[in-house]
Amino acid sequence: MGAGKSTVGRALAARLGVPFVDLDEAFETLSGATVRRAFEERGEAWFREREAELLRGTEALPDAVIALGGGTFTFPENRAVVQRSGRSIFLHVPFEVVAARLRGKAADRPLFRSLEDARSLYEARLPSYRLSDGTLLLEGDEGVDAVVERIVGALSAPKGS
Repeated sequence: MGAGKSTVGRALAARLGVPFVDLDEAFETLSGATVRRAFEERGEAWFREREAELLRGTEALPDAVIALGGGTFTFPENRAVVQRSGRSIFLHVPFEVVAARLRGKAADRPLFRSLEDARSLYEARLPSYRLSDGTLLLEGDEGVDAVVERIVGALSAPKGS
């Protein structure tokens, strides 16, 4: 949430010349509902099932950049999909930067009820995010192009290094 997955992912896909899929955007396009509305009307469990289906659908893409929703990687079965079909990069941005980016956007984020809730969610998700193939420590002031170049460098290293 607020790490820059969509912005960086879109730029990375352009740099690599491959399709880009943002799971939240795909969900909203296919369902005709916002993620927030789906949470409110159908519940988180229903949304997570649809999210996992969308993620499994991306396995059919030979090469693509996929921006996962903030909670997607916290589920072992979703991590398994990512691990079998590609590589994962965790954009590790300090919570203070995330909070500043999300100020005024809380209405769009179903799990961002308060700053305290957001911090708890951030801290609860960190152990799952750390299971990624790679982590980019970011301060939040890096330009998108610089982050993309760092990812390209990380992707050129052998998996697991």
